[in-house]
Amino acid sequence: MLPEYFEFSLPTKLVYGIGIVENLGETVKPLGKRKAILVTDEILVKTGLVKKVKSGFKATPIKIAATFDQVPPNSTIDTVEKCAALARRKGCDMFIAVGGGSVIDTAKVANLLAVKGGKLQDHMGAYLLDSSETLFPAIVIPTTAGTGSEVTKVAVIADPDNDVKLPFAEDQFLPYLAILDPNMTVSMPGKLTAATGMDALTHAIEAYVDKEWSPASDALALHAITLISGNILQACAKPNDLQARGAMQVGSFLAGVAFSHSMVGMVHGIAHALGGVYHIPHGLANALVLPEVMAYNLEARIDRYADIALAMGISFPQVIGQSRSLLRSSRLDIFSKIAGLSDVDSLKELVTTSSHQARNKLSTVIGNLGFIDTWVRRQAALAAVEKIRCLNQQLAYLTKMPLNLKDAGISDNLEKIEQVATIAMEDGAMLYNPIEPERDAVIEIIKKVYDAKRPPLPVSKEDLRPLATAQPDTSVTNVFKDAKMLYEILVEFYELLKNNPEIGPKLAQSNLCVQFRYKNPSAVITIDATGDDLKIIQGEFDGEPEVVLTMNADFAHAFWHGKANLVSALTRRQVKAKGNVPKTIKLLPILKPSYALYPKFLADKGLRHLVMT
Repeated sequence: MLPEYFEFSLPTKLVYGIGIVENLGETVKPLGKRKAILVTDEILVKTGLVKKVKSGFKATPIKIAATFDQVPPNSTIDTVEKCAALARRKGCDMFIAVGGGSVIDTAKVANLLAVKGGKLQDHMGAYLLDSSETLFPAIVIPTTAGTGSEVTKVAVIADPDNDVKLPFAEDQFLPYLAILDPNMTVSMPGKLTAATGMDALTHAIEAYVDKEWSPASDALALHAITLISGNILQACAKPNDLQARGAMQVGSFLAGVAFSHSMVGMVHGIAHALGGVYHIPHGLANALVLPEVMAYNLEARIDRYADIALAMGISFPQVIGQSRSLLRSSRLDIFSKIAGLSDVDSLKELVTTSSHQARNKLSTVIGNLGFIDTWVRRQAALAAVEKIRCLNQQLAYLTKMPLNLKDAGISDNLEKIEQVATIAMEDGAMLYNPIEPERDAVIEIIKKVYDAKRPPLPVSKEDLRPLATAQPDTSVTNVFKDAKMLYEILVEFYELLKNNPEIGPKLAQSNLCVQFRYKNPSAVITIDATGDDLKIIQGEFDGEPEVVLTMNADFAHAFWHGKANLVSALTRRQVKAKGNVPKTIKLLPILKPSYALYPKFLADKGLRHLVMT
């Protein structure tokens, strides 16, 4: 069943890859010349991540004219105003955010203030800008995997004088470009990895169960739940596992897109209030409150919480529903196993000799047992709640993450609980909760989370995977010193392929003329199989090649090692193609043996140092 109405859009371009922040030339080229302000925090400056990002922009038309590195863990009005003032003073027309949610939210709202002027409070609210109004383009490079702020229209800024968080929402907050590089999250401490990861998981779960769900947000939310729940322990226990780090980043991104289209709920309402009054970190507050709100919402969303259990790897078979389907499709062998029957032949005889009416009656009898599946679904939903509690306990074991609000820093015995409840009940997220939150329930949940007594839960080897190695390094730079060296190596290698008895004849039969145009250094080589003889032509070609492939020479070097994928490179615009590309792609199976020949060829030429391992 579909909702009466839903929308979906994602104007932000997103790119993902290990190490991509170090080579941003082609990615940011469409933005042209810009003067950017880079927004970050002092810790990221000290880790060297900001330096790495700045290095990646050096070969681009974008000049980083100012750096604002004074963003605190919970950004404030004063922080945003100072950032916007610096951007105006330096004449910046672009924002680059490098950091977590607080940094990204600061950049969003500072961008708004830099363009519109006035006081920050004048712009608080939702969608105050006309569709014709624009902000400066923004590039976001997250260093955490939790907020999803790189693809959301919202931002939250603290007002410490009034113990509240100010909400902002504008379509124009969506950045032009979001860059996900797992290397940017490796230095994130375990406790922060846990908290931000649970923040992302909360986004996905609330997006899936709230009132404004849609088919698009559902699909994204469920896959985000699978990625995050399956990798968060790994990322905390083995912080250098780039595959786990990448999965957390992608899960956070998907969850961000999901809740941007369906919103969050009661968990966030309470977490925002705890952050405003007691300054509890947002991700940690979400982690502690999440299972209690899931339990509170359970009866209204049993099927959806059961889906969440399945997404987290908890499987509860629907025996009755499966039996009816198998009976209808005459899969009696499988039906007999599910039903616990041993005499399949007798069952077949019963069904095949019975009338259509009798078969329908048998199906109806089985259908009347559907309450069993309903009960099973409820157990799955309950298991989802318990899974989140256990996940928190395991994260506490790995990272010493607090398991109650008292250990998180609330030392006044909840003297301000009424204030927290009032702020929570006024939070916009409460409007989207599957059932209308009650003030007494909010107070009850806060009290329960305040002094919860669950202990850390040890993490077994079965809960973790061997450390995933990084992807092969295809970013070798400056292999060929000049065009002369490139021609000496690649032309000779192509002649070797031409004369290879396995490869040469197949290339000659392709009847294709392919030209390779290399950059860094500039060179041109054409392989022409349109005549009687296969020709390797160095330099410009008088004829008309059917296909022209333009690429960096270092990519060609990696390709002939079998360490660079041409199809992926075309998608990523690392290689530009003109002409009959599908016909060229068909040559790839022919060239596969060359991946072993090229390293040997280099070694035989005394160039073993150029061989990629």
